[in-house]
Amino acid sequence: MRLNIASALPDSLADVPATALADELGGPTLFDLRKPKAPPLVVSVLLHGNEVSGWDAVRGLLYEFRSISSLLFLANLDAAREGVRALPNQEDFNRVWEGGETSEAAVAAEVTARVADADPYVAVDIHNNTGRNPPYAVVCRTDRKTLAFAGAFAERALMASQPGGFQTRRFTRFCTAVTIEVGTPDDPDSTTRAAEYVAELLASYPRPPATTRAPYELRLFETVARVLVAERTEIEPAMQRFNFRRAPAGTGLTRRGPLVARSADGADISDEYFTVVDGMAVLTRPAILAMYTRDLESARRDCLCYFLEPLDPSAPMPDAI
Repeated sequence: MRLNIASALPDSLADVPATALADELGGPTLFDLRKPKAPPLVVSVLLHGNEVSGWDAVRGLLYEFRSISSLLFLANLDAAREGVRALPNQEDFNRVWEGGETSEAAVAAEVTARVADADPYVAVDIHNNTGRNPPYAVVCRTDRKTLAFAGAFAERALMASQPGGFQTRRFTRFCTAVTIEVGTPDDPDSTTRAAEYVAELLASYPRPPATTRAPYELRLFETVARVLVAERTEIEPAMQRFNFRRAPAGTGLTRRGPLVARSADGADISDEYFTVVDGMAVLTRPAILAMYTRDLESARRDCLCYFLEPLDPSAPMPDAI
């Protein structure tokens, strides 16, 4: 795997689905469409090859990308060709942005160097979820500018301290950076959400969109645990209903098998959350879930879900629907 650099964005790409980009471009490609003395908008798509809504949104806006100073990164095109998160022999392309010895990490390092050198005004990474979630942004700091771009996308944002190696966490060190989680790839509204947000960014460049929420209007959460599956765990897709909602104590989070909860420093904090009842992992305390996946392979390659806490503990929290 090697990074391609292109200085022109062909009109023909508008007709190319994510599954055909590898044949069209050959591999991960950074389109450098910067203009002199203009900090670029940076947009990344397809860090996970089966999360296609970002590309489907962007390919309808190619003219607008060429009209402003921008950098557009199309990432794991080999995985996109197969319609999978990552190929079996690949590292997760959104876990390699803080170093590593793999070819994916080398590409990430080169993209990072070029983006940092460009001094962008904002970097946006577009993702789908593998489970039902409301739209939300992911941030790694809570300064006013970052929250402005997060609030322009959704009414909720997640302050993420884990896992390591994801792009927004790395880019936050040198620019305003957000991830937007637009919904599942099979939901056409996911592409619409991504397209409307990117179109707003392009139209308002170089300022946050006018639809930005005030900081007090943004519901902000932080990740307090990452939940991992054991080898023989059977997940319970119905638990998606608790994403960004509070699951009560006594809720069974698996059909069978245990879970492991880890804090941001990697400590095993499972005993703070779970017990095993009739073979199921059962909550011993209420917990707010996020990103509970309906896909077992994704759970095994990454995680089952996260546990959250509101950064404003007095804010009301809805129960599951």
